[in-house]
Amino acid sequence: VESAMWSVSQYMCNSIVAGKALKPLAVDCMTYIEQMRTLKQDYILHQSLPFAQGVLNLLGDAEDPLKLSGSAMVEEDFLAMIESSGGQFWSSLHLQIFKSMMCSFFGDFEQGAKLALERGDVYEKKNGSP
Repeated sequence: VESAMWSVSQYMCNSIVAGKALKPLAVDCMTYIEQMRTLKQDYILHQSLPFAQGVLNLLGDAEDPLKLSGSAMVEEDFLAMIESSGGQFWSSLHLQIFKSMMCSFFGDFEQGAKLALERGDVYEKKNGSP
């Protein structure tokens, strides 16, 4: 099950990069997110949520397109989950990557640059980094 969910997560990420149409990708994302929840694949789910919500934001699913809050996730709750879990590195990184992408797509380049600099700092906090 875990391997299948990793494959699904990679499909979601690669589909965005490959330029898959957003509407069918959003349907796929929500289907797979629900499957991850049902199968209790929380680690993979938490890494996939920002991607799914980012796709939904591009389709107008968020009140504020720069904030990853809508049908798939609520950004504040996601940040609280990361904080309470000791800072899940990859989930945090995926959140910052998609927030940066939203800034680029919606024209807030200063905020996008700030997030990119913060994202660089994330690597310094990773175990084993000099």
